[in-house]
Amino acid sequence: MAAGAVPANAAPMPGTPLDLGAPAPRHAEIAGAARIKWGALLGLAGLSLAIVGIFLALTAIPLGSAVVTTSAGSNALMNTIYTAVLAVVAGVFLAILSFAVYVTGFASLRKADTRFRTPMVLSLVGLVGLALIAGFTLFYAASVHAALACSPSDVTCQNHATTLGHGTVVLGYLGGLLGFLGLVGAILGLFRFGSRYGSSLAKAGAILYLIPFAAVLAPLLVLVGAHQVQKKLGRPVEPAPSTGPMAPIPPPPA
Repeated sequence: MAAGAVPANAAPMPGTPLDLGAPAPRHAEIAGAARIKWGALLGLAGLSLAIVGIFLALTAIPLGSAVVTTSAGSNALMNTIYTAVLAVVAGVFLAILSFAVYVTGFASLRKADTRFRTPMVLSLVGLVGLALIAGFTLFYAASVHAALACSPSDVTCQNHATTLGHGTVVLGYLGGLLGFLGLVGAILGLFRFGSRYGSSLAKAGAILYLIPFAAVLAPLLVLVGAHQVQKKLGRPVEPAPSTGPMAPIPPPPA
């Protein structure tokens, strides 16, 4: 044996990986794809509720001048706004769950690819931001509830009830900033997910998150793409065909 050569059956040195080219844990990748799929589904539901709430609020504002002249009309207007706020609160809550599931998905995929560490950390920051936004929304919902207790003709009481303090406003702005960082992390992680597993739908969904109106379709594309990746990873891996020992070559005739 040549000097410095290592025997084939020698035990690895402590701290040395057994096989640097060994495949990543397949079960972790399957779990990561499944969690990204469920995160996209929750995000789709939350986005839908938020859109409904915003639409109700924007519809109620122009109609307010027409119906606020009567007591019944004023109550109907405030109830519509209250329903819109509740829809937005539910949407934000589902968005928080979506980010939480995304974080667990990126954490699983990190075992296969360390590039998912940054998206995981940014998504955690986004969770904090969404929690602050949820707190801001709850404060606003409480102010609307207080306005409903005012007399329909007492505009001063209603304006005072719906006026938010400076701390609440700062809470909303800070939550929006941290939520934006979390969105950047989620987009980065979803794009890397699509790149690693060859899902054009997941990559397209990640890009659509950057486009305001097209973002409605983003979680749907990620949902379908992650489902396809999960199915592909769940298929059994066929072993490579093995070749038997080569027959000895007969010696040449004398």
